[in-house]
Amino acid sequence: METRSGYHGLEALWHDLFWEAEEAPSEVLLIDDFLQDKDAGDGESLYIGSGSGRLLAPLVEAGHLLAGLEISEEMASLSLKNHPYAKVITSSWQDYQPEKKYASILIPAFTFQLFPDPQKQLERLRSATDHLYLTLFFPWAELSGDLPQNQWYFDRSIQLPTGEIGELETRHKIKEQTGSLTRQHRYTLKDKTGRILRQETTRQSLRFFPDATLKKLLKKTDWQIRKEIHNLDPESDHDDLIYTATLHLSAQ
Repeated sequence: METRSGYHGLEALWHDLFWEAEEAPSEVLLIDDFLQDKDAGDGESLYIGSGSGRLLAPLVEAGHLLAGLEISEEMASLSLKNHPYAKVITSSWQDYQPEKKYASILIPAFTFQLFPDPQKQLERLRSATDHLYLTLFFPWAELSGDLPQNQWYFDRSIQLPTGEIGELETRHKIKEQTGSLTRQHRYTLKDKTGRILRQETTRQSLRFFPDATLKKLLKKTDWQIRKEIHNLDPESDHDDLIYTATLHLSAQ
């Protein structure tokens, strides 16, 4: 059975556990640095795609005036349950109508790449703030063929606190000429003997941007790059292959 796109069901319940198991670099310090920048302005900032509060909560605890915006009711509920001091608005960015201009807007963790019509959304963001934090990824593994297209492949597994096993499989289709990537994720809950107890499939449609395409898009929407960090590492060698780009953008 295929569920709605986004974080629901097993995908929502296991999201943070998979992040922890992957031991990927956290964006907390990068976002904290951005929010402390004197050019970011005064007043409240908005974190789009705040999820379960994994990044939102420590930033609020650090004293930043920050609200979350989350499309998934399940993820927003998890955030409010575990971090009741962190404000969360349950809505998609496309449906949200800001009542004020924000000091800055944060879109980490590749959330922007899920947006339809990126030019339109960058224009909307431009009307809502003068300072934007944005993290994007480029799908080298899919483009190079290191990951098989149109086939299910094992992604990762986690040991759940109950002793059961959570498994993730992925299948993708990529179109380089249009910059589109469709991913299906299959989540399987197994008991200690390996018997399947529950299985759910989700789908995501993402966009990716070669460097020239991204810069053209930013120019069209009156954004300029003030700072760029590669692979979530401020000390990254600029000769390394760029898997992720974190951008500090300001209004032109």
